[in-house]
Amino acid sequence: MSEQTETEAGGLSTRAHVLLLSSTFLFIFMGTGAQQAFLMPYLGEFTEWTQFQRALVIATVYFSMTIFRLGNVYLLRDWPQWKCSIVGGAMYVMFPVAMLGLYFFPSYPLAIVAAAIWGWGGAAMWMGTTLQVLALADRAKRHGAGMGVLYGATHAGWAIGVIVLGAVFSYGQAAGTPWMLYAVATGLALLGYGIMLALPRRPEPLPEMPTWGALMEIMSRKKAQIAAFLLFAASLAFGFVLGSFTDYVEGAHGAQWLWIATFFYPFSRFVLSLSSGLLTERIGHGTMLAIGFFGGSAGMVIPVVWGNPIGLALTALMLGLLNGAVPVVSTALIGGSADQKRRPLVYGAMFTWRDLGVVVAAVAGSLMGLQVGGVTVTFGVFAAVFAACGVASLILNRYAEQRL
Repeated sequence: MSEQTETEAGGLSTRAHVLLLSSTFLFIFMGTGAQQAFLMPYLGEFTEWTQFQRALVIATVYFSMTIFRLGNVYLLRDWPQWKCSIVGGAMYVMFPVAMLGLYFFPSYPLAIVAAAIWGWGGAAMWMGTTLQVLALADRAKRHGAGMGVLYGATHAGWAIGVIVLGAVFSYGQAAGTPWMLYAVATGLALLGYGIMLALPRRPEPLPEMPTWGALMEIMSRKKAQIAAFLLFAASLAFGFVLGSFTDYVEGAHGAQWLWIATFFYPFSRFVLSLSSGLLTERIGHGTMLAIGFFGGSAGMVIPVVWGNPIGLALTALMLGLLNGAVPVVSTALIGGSADQKRRPLVYGAMFTWRDLGVVVAAVAGSLMGLQVGGVTVTFGVFAAVFAACGVASLILNRYAEQRL
């Protein structure tokens, strides 16, 4: 950032503060974020819960986040954003601790309650940390760069965590100690949380009082409507298409090719989170979103016309482009379109649609599996949807100066 020499509270430069905030997400998502990939098989190791019961645990997290994206704007309206981050971060530590305890004292109600609390905390931590980064980036007007760093650290932590926790879980399964997965996940999350507790706390203005009228005013703006729709579409694609994509890779080419999805997708998501944050400041929010959606559309066409595993690697890269760019650019759009007092309500209003898309995708994914023979229809439909979203993204450029 050009204002990197400006000293903030606690003697930190703006750049150092953003990097340290992002490092908290690096470690927290290396632990608590990445454990989601192993939660279903972990619970299957020591419970007799059905697949639906186990899937409901993770679905509860995102359903809770959907409710509290907006609910926390009201419930936590008197809290500074650093406090939202700290209390929410504590819930990211609580969940793996609860899953560790679950191994020794299995309880389905405990799992559901822990998931719901984590969802509340997740909404609080994301709101608090995102709005802190946007505030730090205000003077230099580098909202895209700031959010690119935060999301890049998140995706890097997740990708590294999947590798580390995957090795730990495999060893734990062989040794009869699968609980080691959550012992390590807790330790990684604690590293990030320790950094968060040590960060300086900047003075913040009290947020605008959330009202139904203010919410309706925000969502009446074309800019907010288009951005919310694009967030919903991208998260729907993330939840449904990515899950179906891994099933298709295994069914069409064998489990030995699953690394295509587990490596290329998170890698490209990490790289493109960083680059999309920088590019959106040069070419505009709508144009950057259009590149992501048109890229995703092209990626969906590849399996239809070329079933080679190399082609599927390109599909994974394009999906990473899409899901790496959309949340970064959408959050940067909020930073450039709303003042600091109004941002909590704008952020909650728009990102509720993102979490709703994940919930819908989780339900749809359990009802509509992708079979090898049905690849043309499924990927073809999503190619068309992404292309339509690319057009909608270009329309967003017309409202570049509209305030939210």
